Amino acid sequence: MLSRHTTTNKKAVHPVFKYSLIASTVIGLTAQNAYSQETEEQAKDDTVVEVIDVRGVRGDLMNAQNMKREGDTLLDAISAEDIGILPDRSVLEAISRVPGVSIGRFAAPNDPDHFGTEGSGVVVRGLTQVRSEFNGRDTFTANSGRSLSFEDVPPELMGSVEVFKNQTADMVEGAIAGTVNLNTKKPFDSNGRVLAFSADATYADFIEKTTPTFSGLYSDIWELDDGGRLGLLLNVSSSELKAQSDGTQVGRYDLQNAQYNGADAFVPRSTRLTRKQDDRTRKGFAAVVQWENADNTLDVTAEFIRSDSNLAWTENAIEFADDDRIGDSVPADGTTYEFDDEGYFQRGIISSTAGWRGNDAQQPGGIYGQQHAMVSRYREDDSLVEDLSLNVVYTPTDQLAINFDVQKVKADTQILDFSVMGATRMAVDLDLTGSGIPKVGLLNPGYTAADPTNGLADHFTNPNQSFMRSAMDHISDNEGDQFSTRLDVKYTFAEGAFTSVSAGARYADRDQTTRESTYNWGNVSEAWAAGGSAWFDDPRAEGVPTDIVNFDNFARGGVLSIQGGNNVLFPAMSIAQNYRDAVDTLSGYSPAWTPLNQRDGAIGDHLPNEINRTQESSTAFYVKANFEGDWGDMDYQGNFGLRYVKLENDTDGFVVFPDLFPDTPEDPNNFLPANQSAFGNADSRQEFSSSEYTNVLPSFNMKLNLSDELLMRVGFSEGISLPQLGLLRNFVNITAEDLRTTLDPNTPPGEEPTTVAAEYGRFTANSGNPFLKPMESYNYDLTLEWYFDDGDGVGSLTGSLFYKDLKNYFINDVSLRQYTNNGVTETVQVQGASNGESGRIQGFEIAFSNFFDSLPEGWDGLGLQFNYTFVDEEGSPNTNLSPDREAGAEQAFQAFEDLPLEGLSKHNANIVGLYEKYGFTGRLAYNWRSSYLLTTRDVITTLPIYNEDSGFLDGSVFYDINENFKVGLQVTNILDEVTETTMQINEEGDRRSRSFFVNDRRVSFILRGSF
Repeated sequence: MLSRHTTTNKKAVHPVFKYSLIASTVIGLTAQNAYSQETEEQAKDDTVVEVIDVRGVRGDLMNAQNMKREGDTLLDAISAEDIGILPDRSVLEAISRVPGVSIGRFAAPNDPDHFGTEGSGVVVRGLTQVRSEFNGRDTFTANSGRSLSFEDVPPELMGSVEVFKNQTADMVEGAIAGTVNLNTKKPFDSNGRVLAFSADATYADFIEKTTPTFSGLYSDIWELDDGGRLGLLLNVSSSELKAQSDGTQVGRYDLQNAQYNGADAFVPRSTRLTRKQDDRTRKGFAAVVQWENADNTLDVTAEFIRSDSNLAWTENAIEFADDDRIGDSVPADGTTYEFDDEGYFQRGIISSTAGWRGNDAQQPGGIYGQQHAMVSRYREDDSLVEDLSLNVVYTPTDQLAINFDVQKVKADTQILDFSVMGATRMAVDLDLTGSGIPKVGLLNPGYTAADPTNGLADHFTNPNQSFMRSAMDHISDNEGDQFSTRLDVKYTFAEGAFTSVSAGARYADRDQTTRESTYNWGNVSEAWAAGGSAWFDDPRAEGVPTDIVNFDNFARGGVLSIQGGNNVLFPAMSIAQNYRDAVDTLSGYSPAWTPLNQRDGAIGDHLPNEINRTQESSTAFYVKANFEGDWGDMDYQGNFGLRYVKLENDTDGFVVFPDLFPDTPEDPNNFLPANQSAFGNADSRQEFSSSEYTNVLPSFNMKLNLSDELLMRVGFSEGISLPQLGLLRNFVNITAEDLRTTLDPNTPPGEEPTTVAAEYGRFTANSGNPFLKPMESYNYDLTLEWYFDDGDGVGSLTGSLFYKDLKNYFINDVSLRQYTNNGVTETVQVQGASNGESGRIQGFEIAFSNFFDSLPEGWDGLGLQFNYTFVDEEGSPNTNLSPDREAGAEQAFQAFEDLPLEGLSKHNANIVGLYEKYGFTGRLAYNWRSSYLLTTRDVITTLPIYNEDSGFLDGSVFYDINENFKVGLQVTNILDEVTETTMQINEEGDRRSRSFFVNDRRVSFILRGSF
């Protein structure tokens, strides 16, 4: 049930909110964690763990197998007995080994143009609606989402990672896909004092840099005079990683004004070449104090966790930036294009006749290359999460346990993203005929078949051939805090069918302020602007230094050739890296690019309409009963319960009308109709919205032991997933599109034509939706698990079927709405999130784990882990419709419906070879997933982008020098995998290559000690 209310305040100005650490530290808490700390007996009742890769140690695998077998709540996990021994170099990589879990390989799921060194995003059983927790409590990163950015968390702090795939009544709501819980170490995990460290040096072979990682742990327990115990644990980590990725991209295919072999001819606009270098640092700190009294009836745990991550990356990109629209690309003089049988470009030298070579009018000229931008981009992401919690477990009798938990979390995220773009013209020799990365040649713009060397030999490095074209800045400054508390009571029965009953309540309050600027692109100079192009040897560009960037060994060689040598002139990266200093230099050009903080009405770097505050509270009550019994020769255990949830959400934001004020006397906005000029007065209107949602969520789980080795589980629950906070933002940003100008027909020959009339064809908008309802799901699981003993207690083969019946999907939709401003009403095409109808997810998982002790001596150290997941979806609505790509409109072949769910791979597999013998522990792990939809609508191509099939092979070997020290070697991306994306080009689902990314292989040399 959802209720809503909206109020409007004309021209109100949003205040800028900043909160102190004391006023803001927070996060919710899950009952799973509360009860996991009660007693070992209770943990056996309620916890189900399947460890996918636990250091390669047999004892760890055996213990985890027994926990899974004896429990009645299904989850998969990875554990680390010693500090820093998570089997991968990041938490994300480790999670990807779990059955049914996959991760993305890009900087963000909606940014398929930038490869991510350590990936991003978690998908469980085909869905992205995943909850994240620290020690069983709610946690988040202060961005537009709800979950933690797992790539920002130091893996050295982790003791284990759990992935819950179904729910019980005591679990916090919000995860229809699954819940990922990151558990840190506790002093009572050990029997006494522990001193441990891990140090490594990681070499990345593409960027050719070596970086360090260090972590240290101190833990001790003191026996008190009154018979109680006191424990203290301190854990610190510091990690740095440098990496490089090279990307070769094919532009969007445009319909040409020609046919080939009787079919329409399609030619890509051009290519995009990018070299991105990452510099990531992570710092982590955890402090835990535990105390228990003499008779073990009172346990207190206080914990503080701090995770501080910084990712700074630079990018040099050569990308299409011409002013043509559609179909203006032509073969270089004297050359022809080659096409396949369907009319799609295969090979040729792409040039153009288009270009803005006159004031405010496109002036076709002779064939003289395409304009490309030389982009120097710098981006820095800072993320900080601070988590403070207190847990008290009181067990006055053997039958009664009371658990109280309180937590505060503060999260901050800042992003600075700044690009400076030069420009030059070139012809592009593009060859798509091979099976691998396309071959690209950059040629002088005057290239002809008769004179291939026509033009300057140093065209790509000559400052007289490139000019300072544009700049773009983007700044985010977000903060969120949450307070949560809960109380759980459990009563255990001495006998009877019901073993225990639990009840509890939870309250959480989250307050988040998001300051997200637009990506503020603007011209610095152009041929059509006053003063013309500011060439880099022009006095106007004197304040802009340049770099000569070498592209030797691009994508490891054999991909790119640049006429005159593999060197290209770019605006200096130092300009992009020193944003505040660059503002004064670049904002004085004509037409003026206006930096974010110089915009009219800006509060700091943000306009009032770019600041959104969301306040959200959740209240929950639950009751849960555990039962057991016999059925013939078989016994069973299980639980069932109900959880009542009430969610309240308040948001504020703005409706922003277009800014159609003219910038220059020649600006076409001087000649608009009166109604459009009145509507586009850059006004804004503040709005306040509130909504409420309630639901009762049932759950049922049961395990039936069919024999001593074989058991079956069934599980059912109703779950909800809350919309991302970015989708709930209360904003509508209206812009004007499709400017049509009329030129003066009486212009004398030889003079530049002037505009005498202009009109925009339509108004469009992007919006949030503060009234989005949570996605709902009925979740069904059926598993069959065989546990066999091959002599060492380790051996399992398990299979599971799962089915999810979903409704209220989050989809991107387009609607027509009426907006009135300044006495004028216009129809606006609004794109934003909405709730879809129903859909289904179904599939199965298979997992195998065993050590082969029956093999001959020396070979008996071999082990194997394997898992495979199949996921299919049906009826899930998805579309890439947008205001400028409506079905049925011009270029409608690039607007598609019935797309698959983002992030869903039908096939996921892991195979891990293990060896443990003679002091050696070895591991070779291969992770593979089939193709999946990255984004329904790429920002650059406006097309759906898919990640094609990909597999990554990683390995490690460790040797125990003695009881205290071990050395090791870990290798990532052994096969040097090329990550390929494709773009969907028509409604039938045909796809063509979009991107090919090559990145580092990494080798880590490791020393670990424990005392």
